[in-house]
Amino acid sequence: MMMRKNTLITKIIALAASVFLFSTCVFAREVWTDEQAKQWIAKQKYRAGVNYIPSYAVNQIELWQKETFDIKTIDREFALMRATGFNAVRVFLSDLVFESNPDGFMERFEEFLKTADKYGIGTMVVFFTNGGTDDAKLGKQVVPSQSHNPGWKKQPSYLILGDKSKWGILEKFVKTVVGKYAKDPRVICWDIFNEPDNIKSLHIVGGAKNLSDDRIKHLKRCCLDLIRESAEWARSCDPQQPVTFGLYKYKGGEEEKIFNPLQISQSDVISYHTYAPLIDHIRIIKKIMKHTSKPIMCTEWMGRIRGSTFNPILSFHKNNNIWSFPFGFVAGKTQTWRPWPNDDTPEMQGIWFHDIYKSDHTPYCPEEVEYIRRILGK
Repeated sequence: MMMRKNTLITKIIALAASVFLFSTCVFAREVWTDEQAKQWIAKQKYRAGVNYIPSYAVNQIELWQKETFDIKTIDREFALMRATGFNAVRVFLSDLVFESNPDGFMERFEEFLKTADKYGIGTMVVFFTNGGTDDAKLGKQVVPSQSHNPGWKKQPSYLILGDKSKWGILEKFVKTVVGKYAKDPRVICWDIFNEPDNIKSLHIVGGAKNLSDDRIKHLKRCCLDLIRESAEWARSCDPQQPVTFGLYKYKGGEEEKIFNPLQISQSDVISYHTYAPLIDHIRIIKKIMKHTSKPIMCTEWMGRIRGSTFNPILSFHKNNNIWSFPFGFVAGKTQTWRPWPNDDTPEMQGIWFHDIYKSDHTPYCPEEVEYIRRILGK
């Protein structure tokens, strides 16, 4: 009888906590105006960091699940990051790990934030992504093959993305995390949905090759709806940090015409991706500035094979107060130093695509690291 009573009390406490959380996330603030966004950026220190996946993890699941989460490795890599001059990370969370044990996930995320803050590193959070393969599962993850980013996973899975009746867990995911950290200065930005129209993820080995045209169209409509709804979920918690949805299509076509205006309209600050040379960054920024004067961040770049290099792009970002997040840091299980499949040619052998340091923390290119340190004033 006592055991039943304790179980009932535990359920009541859990329910009360859930009610409290969602009661704090009900008065959605508006998207910032251009002027509000400018006022916000004027109060911030300049941020430059990396898209971060610890060297021990092949994907977001291995990063966050209890069995593999390794704060000691993260601590060592944050120390190296700070010594290099970086003061920010962009990190992908995992809806699957959160759903399996919200409390455990939140405890590990708090450890991550504390460790980043110890080194003066702010955290940009990503909830959803269409990058990767659509076969995410908990437990032991794939053993890396000899290819670029072989274990990266889409989140949510297309089974959930394509069925709005299953979006309750996605709403809980966003509101739980944003609700707890909406006023926490250790979080510097909420980057809600990475590459929302990147349904087939062609640069990832595997991708989503077997989708029919009708399925792709349905999933893209769902992505548009998830942009709208997830923006509302995040802003319902009245975050002091900006919400953003990164642009990455700039060459015309249906995706740019449909997705980009919505992503801009739902973003407090504007973010973009490109793995192209500096001239393309300039072209993209000019294109964005035709629609808005809000501050701009570059949340993915740096692919040496494609001419996207630290020198001169990092200097350009710093001089124009564009927050800068190149891809990769320490070479690890993601194997993102390897080229994208289309760039895997004999003449490019030996040239690293992403990442800055080898597994022993020596630089891939010492001159490159010296350049980063000089530009960032370290």
